[in-house]
Amino acid sequence: MRIAFDLDNTLIRCGYDFPLEQPRRRLWAKLLGGEPLREGIVALAEYCRQRQWQVWVYTTSYRSTWYIRKLFWLHGIYLDGVVNQPRHNREAAANCTKHPPSFGIDLLLDDSEGVRLEGERHQFRVLVIQPNDKEWVTQVLAAFDALS
Repeated sequence: MRIAFDLDNTLIRCGYDFPLEQPRRRLWAKLLGGEPLREGIVALAEYCRQRQWQVWVYTTSYRSTWYIRKLFWLHGIYLDGVVNQPRHNREAAANCTKHPPSFGIDLLLDDSEGVRLEGERHQFRVLVIQPNDKEWVTQVLAAFDALS
């Protein structure tokens, strides 16, 4: 199973004030800097790893793959893959904002209702995560259990 997380307003604050994880590699985080990740992502990544599922990021941002991998590494999370806007532009097989099937992604977690609608139109799974949802981890775990 391949699970992908969106960044902006899903895992990285962009106008919404949700709780944040503390980096596991604090010294490196101070030295390397970067954006903090939403509280709960470490537990969800560990849940996926226990099931031998792959953890990916799929974002429309132009952040580099190296930068994105670094953000997750600082939290002790290894990413199996990253799709940023340049990669999407090169490799996506459909003309839409995001196209997880082009990258073998089974479920995309995203804050965008528009991406969910594209999922219906292009037949891929999207779970919409609201930036202000304090119970988002419970919602995601329920969706993961439905996949198993």
